[in-house]
Parts: sequence; structure tokens; C-alpha cells
Amino acid sequence: MNKLKLLSYLLLSTAIIISYSSCKNEKKDEPQEEKAEKGLIKLTPGQMASITIDTAKLEAEEAELSLIGEVSFDEDKIEKVFPLVGGNVIKVNVTLGDFVKKGAVLAVIKSPDIGEVQSQYNVALNNLEVAQKNVDIANELYKTNVNSQVQLMSAQNEFKRATSEANKLKQALSIYGASEKGGDAVYNVLAPIEGYVVEKNINENMQVRSDNNANLFTVSALNTIWVLADVYESDLSKVKVNDDVDITTIAYPDKVFKGTIKRIGNVLDPQSKVVKARIELDNSEGLLKPEMFASVKVHLKQTDKLVTVKSNAIIFSNGNNYVMVYKNKTSFEKRQVIVEHSYKNKTYIKIGLFEKELVVGNGSLYVANAE
Repeated sequence: MNKLKLLSYLLLSTAIIISYSSCKNEKKDEPQEEKAEKGLIKLTPGQMASITIDTAKLEAEEAELSLIGEVSFDEDKIEKVFPLVGGNVIKVNVTLGDFVKKGAVLAVIKSPDIGEVQSQYNVALNNLEVAQKNVDIANELYKTNVNSQVQLMSAQNEFKRATSEANKLKQALSIYGASEKGGDAVYNVLAPIEGYVVEKNINENMQVRSDNNANLFTVSALNTIWVLADVYESDLSKVKVNDDVDITTIAYPDKVFKGTIKRIGNVLDPQSKVVKARIELDNSEGLLKPEMFASVKVHLKQTDKLVTVKSNAIIFSNGNNYVMVYKNKTSFEKRQVIVEHSYKNKTYIKIGLFEKELVVGNGSLYVANAE
């Protein structure tokens, strides 16, 4: 009986020792990976296949500023037409929006001033003809020693004066668009450039005066136009020449016109407190018209660099922003970050994430809900 009790005691002691050793070894050999993953979110290999991992990058900050603007003429390609002489408008050949070639007759004015110039030109032509004959005669007489060289030179000088006077009057008639022959007293108002008639202040039977400050027509080449955007004083430091812009209009809400800022004004409007930023746009399709309202988005270029991630990596929860940071093969840390701003498909992180850290892109919310 004593032997049996002793054997039982030995067996029980052995079992306890084995059990203790086993527990001790389990604690000693506990994987370090499990210790490191305490508080992390773990995914199965199948779950891992449904997400993407992106790298946080350090990039120059980009932003966007919205401005309002207005389509305007390219003032380098615009001409206002003023009357050179007074008279009665007998014909108007164009209306607003018409395309005209350079030199096209926009209107016809019956003008006493033109009649006077035409009359003087006809007299000048007669004088030139007489002067030419006198030179021919003087030259023949000089050859036969009847006239002196002085008399020949006098005839030649008279011919030069007559030629100069005729040419001057001919040039004047050309500028007026008037006929060199006849006394019709007609002044043709000519288009100074090729373009569109964008302003018209003339009608038939209207009396015009050469000393009137009002222009008759405005002709503009609309193959390029300007957009003048209002930049408020508070935004002046952000906007720079050569900044890229996207422009949309009410007429074409789905079409984006791309351009760059060519000039920023130096004068602040005392009433509106804005400075005009000029954007030049190609308008070869003729879609944009002066006076159109324009919505302008300026792509701001910054020198500061921030950590960026794709915007789909950001999780918004309970008023805070988070990213799912990749820790190892199947483990992720839910980390709060402070967002500076988002632009297009990028989000700029102010605090909470470092360059080259790996984060979940597609599927970030899915990973967050797996905890």
C-alpha cells in the first residue's frame, strides 16, 4: 500500500513538473510578433487581397483658388474706328457680330470734306500734267541752247512740287477710302483689321462729325480673348504670373478652357478692393464672347512640402481623420492625422504621418471596420 501511494505521488509530481515546464516554455517562447501586434488590426490573406497599399510621399503643396471673372477683348487686337471727316451716313454695310476682312467698307458717308479733297486732287493732277509738259519743252529748248540751265531746273523743280502735291492728296483720299476720280464726295469707313464687329454706333441718315469723341465701330480679332479675374487683396500673395487656370462659363458648363495668368495688375480698385488678373485664351473655335461671366480656378504653386497620400486613404470618423498604417504582413495601425487640405485626389498631412510610411489606399474603411 505504501509502495502504491509512493508511486502515485511520484506520478503526480512528475505531471505537475511537466505542466509547469510546459507553461514556462510557452511564456518564454511567445512570438515577439504577437507582442508587437498588440492593439493592431489583423487581416487574413484573403482580406489582404481586397486592399491596396500606397506610399506616403513628400511633395510640394498644391492648392486651388476660385475667382470670378469676365471674358473681354484682347486689347492688343482691337481697333476702334472714328470718323475722319464729317458728313451724312448714306449706307451701313455691317451689323454686330459680322466678320470683316481688313479694308472692308463698313459704312459710306457723304462728306463735303471729301468733295473738297477730290477737287484739290483734280487740280493737282492738272497742274502736274502742265508741269510735265513744261519740263519737256524746257528740256528741248535747253538742247537747242534757247533756254538756260537755270530755266530747265526751274521747270523741273515746279514738276517736283506738282508731283508732291498730287501724291499728298492721293494718299489722303486713300486714307479716307475715297475715289481718286470724280467728285462723288464719298468717304468709305474701312475696317482697320480683320475681325468681328463687336460695337456699332452708326445708322443710315445719321450725321457724324469729325470732332466727335464717339467711335463708329469697334473691330476685334476674337481668335484670342482675355479673361479678367478679380483677385481680392487677401489672396494677392497666393496668385502668381504663369499660374495655370481652368475656366468655365455658364454657356458651356461642361467645357473647361485652360490658360495661364499672363499679368497681374498693380492697381487696387478702391471700391471693390480687387486687382485684375489677365488670362489669355485661345478662342479659335469662337465659343467665348466678350462680357461672358467666367468661373476661374487657379492652381496655386507652393514651395512648402508636406506628406501626401491619396485621398481615398483618409477615414473621417467622429470629427477626426485617420489613416490605416501598414505595420507588417497582415497587421495595421489606425492612426489619427491632422489634414492640411485636399486637392484633386491628394490629401496633404500636416501632423501624424511620415514620408515613405505605407498606408491602405483602396479599402481603408474596410480595414478600419475589421478591428
